[in-house]
Amino acid sequence: MANYSYEHSVEGPATVAAVWALWSDVSRWTEWDEGLESVTLSGPFAEGASGTMVVKGQGPIAFTLTSVTDSGFVDETSVPGALLRFSHHVEPVDGGVRVTHSVVIEGPAAQEFGPVVTADLPDAVAALVKLAC
Repeated sequence: MANYSYEHSVEGPATVAAVWALWSDVSRWTEWDEGLESVTLSGPFAEGASGTMVVKGQGPIAFTLTSVTDSGFVDETSVPGALLRFSHHVEPVDGGVRVTHSVVIEGPAAQEFGPVVTADLPDAVAALVKLAC
C-alpha cells in the first residue's frame, strides 16, 4: 500500500487561543481555507465528533475528529481508495505561534490524491495564522 505525507508550518504573532477559536468553530474554516464551501459538525468539538465538509467542486465528505488535545487535533476522512488523516498542531514560539498542518494518506489512491489534497495547504495555514492575529 502506497502512502503519501505532507507537512507545512507557519509562524505568526497570533495566540494559541486565537488559533483554537478558529479551529473549534468549524463554520469558520471557510474563512481560512478557500477550498471549502462549508463545514458542519454534529456536537461539540471533541474526540469522536463527526461532521461534513463540502469541498468546492465536489460533494459532501464526512470526517471524524479522532483526537483533540491541548495542542491540536486530528481528523480523518475515508474515500474510495484512501484514508486521509489531517493533523493540526499549534505551539507557542517567541513572538507568537507556530501552526503546523500535516496530511498522511494511506491506500492505493494515496499518491493520486496527495498532490491534489495538499496543493492549497500552505495558503490555508498562512491564512489561518493571519486571521488569528
